[in-house]
Amino acid sequence: MTPSIHSKNYIILIVLLFFCLTTIIPTVTYAEEQLPTANPSTFEETVTSPTVIVEETPTPTNGSELIKATTEEADTVKPSIIVKNITLQSDGITVSGTISDNQPTTDTLTMNLIYPDGQKVSLVPDNGEWSFKTVVTAKLNHYKIEAIDAANNTTEIFVQRPYIKSITMNVFKYRQKDYESPEPYKEEDVTANVNILESDNITRVSLNQTIIIELSDTLTNSIDNNHNPFIINDKNGKEIPFDIDYTPLSNKITLTNQVALNPGETYYLRFNPSLISLDYNYGTRTLVDDLTNPFYSITKQFTTVSNAAKNFVINAYTVQEMNNLQQLPHGSYNNNVNNCTICHNTHEGGNTSLENKDLAQGYCMACHDGTTGPKMVNFDSSIKSKHETQKITNHDTKSGSCTACHNPHLTWSEDNPNLLNDHYVYDHKAEDTWEGNAVGKIDSNIQLCEACHGRFTYSYKSLAEESGGYNVLHYRQETTAIGNITETQDSKNGTTKHVDDYDLCFTCHNSEKQLKGGTTDILTYYTNQDSKHIMSALDGSKLNGQLPCSECHDTHASNNILLLKNKLGHENQQSFSLTKIDDWTGQKKREYCLTCHNGKTVLYGVTEKAIYDETGQSLITTNDTVKAAHAKGSTEVCSDCHSNSGSFTEAVHAPIIKATP
Repeated sequence: MTPSIHSKNYIILIVLLFFCLTTIIPTVTYAEEQLPTANPSTFEETVTSPTVIVEETPTPTNGSELIKATTEEADTVKPSIIVKNITLQSDGITVSGTISDNQPTTDTLTMNLIYPDGQKVSLVPDNGEWSFKTVVTAKLNHYKIEAIDAANNTTEIFVQRPYIKSITMNVFKYRQKDYESPEPYKEEDVTANVNILESDNITRVSLNQTIIIELSDTLTNSIDNNHNPFIINDKNGKEIPFDIDYTPLSNKITLTNQVALNPGETYYLRFNPSLISLDYNYGTRTLVDDLTNPFYSITKQFTTVSNAAKNFVINAYTVQEMNNLQQLPHGSYNNNVNNCTICHNTHEGGNTSLENKDLAQGYCMACHDGTTGPKMVNFDSSIKSKHETQKITNHDTKSGSCTACHNPHLTWSEDNPNLLNDHYVYDHKAEDTWEGNAVGKIDSNIQLCEACHGRFTYSYKSLAEESGGYNVLHYRQETTAIGNITETQDSKNGTTKHVDDYDLCFTCHNSEKQLKGGTTDILTYYTNQDSKHIMSALDGSKLNGQLPCSECHDTHASNNILLLKNKLGHENQQSFSLTKIDDWTGQKKREYCLTCHNGKTVLYGVTEKAIYDETGQSLITTNDTVKAAHAKGSTEVCSDCHSNSGSFTEAVHAPIIKATP
């Protein structure tokens, strides 16, 4: 009996054990299959990812409990850092920008400025904005900014990309005879090396060129004729063959033309990453520094010396006796007074200037059609505009005179290669008064000297020039613009604001001329300090103010009406066409703004802000009205909210942000 009882108990025990195993083992296996495999890489991710939440959920079927593992979606979105402004000051440099992240603002967001030696200095963002000030002791593009969010996602950017510092070309000044040589006297060219980044649209460039390009940083990739990042082409787009010379790990590139350039022609020197593939591994053209940062784009226009200027020899003068060469009118007329007869006729002049009225609109084009002077780039165009300077007889708009911007009686100089109009600034003595008030400083651009002085003597201009008060009315462009706004005071007109870099444009586009029924007043908008078109350049150029007029307008080569450029931006350029004023509708104006405000187009190293995303949804989320206005499908005109007057002219020249509608 006893063995039998023990056997029965033993059998019951085995059955119970088997039942337990068949119930429990599947449950454990299920739970284990939901947990990550333990290996080093997965373990690291588990530590840095959000918490794994394990819930114990009762199951009513058989009384057992299943462990259900649920995991929150991991945050893999990196913070976004944007450098918006770089301001140079006497005691250092201030850099500011914005930062954003997909996490709530209450979560930790760490920022650091990383110096070239690896030292880190904490930056504290304030409501999405950050800034720092430092004395720069190394290249600015070697400084980094990093941001780390609560999920340990890290973004690291360089403060500034590298840029082209200078482009030196050889220009022709004049041809002279060497009287120290035996007869027949040897003729020789007097030339100068000019950094064309400091001059706009340089002229008289020599036909045989050695161009030296200096970079802000050293290169590590190969630069040769097969991997040349620079393109030189004529106005028709034909590429000019150049040999390239580059010493590895240096910051200078030399270009030498294989064939002579044509006289009196306009050419373009370009480096634009948006036009050239950045994939250097496949043999395409690009330019990166030793930290693999791509250089900023650049395009510079230049015009070669004409045959007339190159072959005209100055006689009877030595170099020492030619100090007044720049004061001679447009080609050394005292050596060849017959040049005067091109425009003036002593006995048959049609006006007080002895000009022939039949050529009233054709003086400049008589030479600048390519016969003796450089051919204007738009000479063959049929586009009619208010700045039209071509000799076209069937104009529906009267041609503007070239002399509105150019002074034909000046002679070429490095400081003023395009013979732009000039003015005089004279600071009178304390005892010089007008109607009981001190005269003070007078700018002839604001008040003519002739307003007080006799018109039959020019001694007042000589005094102004001797005082160092002679200035060119600037029309500065991409690499030369600074954007300063200054004030001039005089006894009659009080205080007058003007923008030094674009004074040439504002001699006409001001409120006084508009009141007289003339040109549109743009100066008022350009002196508005609230303008959102005031920016600091990030590409190594000097701009810290209003955008140059030339970013939107092309005075000589526009195929559009209103002198609007057909390509806008420095990188990721966008095309724009407007050939009829009837097409200048509200929707077309909106389209014009979006040629830059697309989140891709770059000006001065600044990527212009997009107003909607790839799906067409507004990125501006102030309220429902604002969201609707900025969506892709909206027909709202930008000037409705970005100007005080509702004028598109105001909005496009000095956009503001009005109170939220």
